[in-house]
Amino acid sequence: MISDTPFTLTHDSKLDDLLAANKQWSKSMNNLHPSLFPEFNGKGQQPHTLFIGCSDSRYNETCLGVLPGEVFTWKTVANICNPEDLTLMATLEFAIRCLKVNKVVVCGHTDCGGIKTCLTGQLEPLKDKEGLNCGHLYQYLHDIDELHRSEKEQLASFPTLEEKSKYLSHCNVKRQFAQIMKNDTVKNAIVAQELEVYGLVYNVDSGLLDPVIAN
Repeated sequence: MISDTPFTLTHDSKLDDLLAANKQWSKSMNNLHPSLFPEFNGKGQQPHTLFIGCSDSRYNETCLGVLPGEVFTWKTVANICNPEDLTLMATLEFAIRCLKVNKVVVCGHTDCGGIKTCLTGQLEPLKDKEGLNCGHLYQYLHDIDELHRSEKEQLASFPTLEEKSKYLSHCNVKRQFAQIMKNDTVKNAIVAQELEVYGLVYNVDSGLLDPVIAN
């Protein structure tokens, strides 16, 4: 346990520490919601929402104030929704067609590492095999880099990196929202009035969500 931070585990934590933390979490959850695991989670899932977010460690579906069992989740670096990503396509089909969620949340966040990489000219160094050697990440972030280049004129009006980054986070949510809205599974569910899609940005410095776009 860490004494001077709110965090539970550290880089030095081992398997026993993870298991001990899990036992404490389970005990706490059972005290707060004694029927959650045996009566609800233990008998299947009926999530109402699909949460699509960035893999960033600072947020997840719990920012919606939900408990385990309420939200089906897919996270990826910079919340990029590539229509050629088989995992994303399978997730949309499973969540919407099989689990019958009626909401999809596309949720970006402030201070995004993928966005700042492109903003600060650090994309090219990623492919340096003598340096970071992150060739796959370099290729993956081209979607964000393309967005960055398309917004350069508007970005010039923001004086600080933080403001530029937050603006581009909002733009990225709109971009990924548009990709989701082109998906046949999503389109068919919307036409049938069985689905709503929301684009949000999570503020890592406050825990609050900014609404960006909705269908």
